[in-house]
Amino acid sequence: IDLYFDFISPYSWLALERVEEFAAEHRVRFCLVPVVYAVLLDRTGLVGPAENPIKREYTFVDVVRTARAMGLSITGPPAHPFRSLEALRLVTRDLAQPHAIPLAAALARACWSGGEDLTDLDVLTRVARGVGADTAALADSLAAPPVKAALQDATERALAAGVFGVPTFDWRGELFWGQDRMADLGAALRSGREPITPAELRAMLRRPRGADRRGRPPA
Repeated sequence: IDLYFDFISPYSWLALERVEEFAAEHRVRFCLVPVVYAVLLDRTGLVGPAENPIKREYTFVDVVRTARAMGLSITGPPAHPFRSLEALRLVTRDLAQPHAIPLAAALARACWSGGEDLTDLDVLTRVARGVGADTAALADSLAAPPVKAALQDATERALAAGVFGVPTFDWRGELFWGQDRMADLGAALRSGREPITPAELRAMLRRPRGADRRGRPPA
């Protein structure tokens, strides 16, 4: 199961806190896919929750509520939105390592629960060292062209798969958007059913639009 995420999303944090337990329960393996959420928004023409004051306030209420229900403490990053590129590149660099998921979870936890600044190289170094990642010449390794290109390629892969938000779980082509859809993903795995694909929905998707908002061009 591919897990598309960006540390800028608190819901990515909540998902990463659960993936190892979920994987053990359902006997599945997660493949992390760090992506740049801002690029997803730009390319799909969407607006992020943090860019709309009403949605921003509600999002933080919802995140606090969900975190408390999960028994997690939440502080939030020192600034939001923030530049998550270096943290994403760190995980991208180490995707083939056994500590990839613990590293991603630790970074998300440091940011959203611990209030740490993921734009600070010292924070990245400390968190990476804590899970056994190589921290020698960290700044240089995160600026390496292959690492940058891999993150860009992953973001393009997300767009090609139809991903528009984070976190998104891709189970054999069926997308589950949001950490609150992990229960639905678990139910699908238990049921033994086949994934729902856009081909099944072709008839509905081809129906004409019946109305559009005033001043809003048809999609």
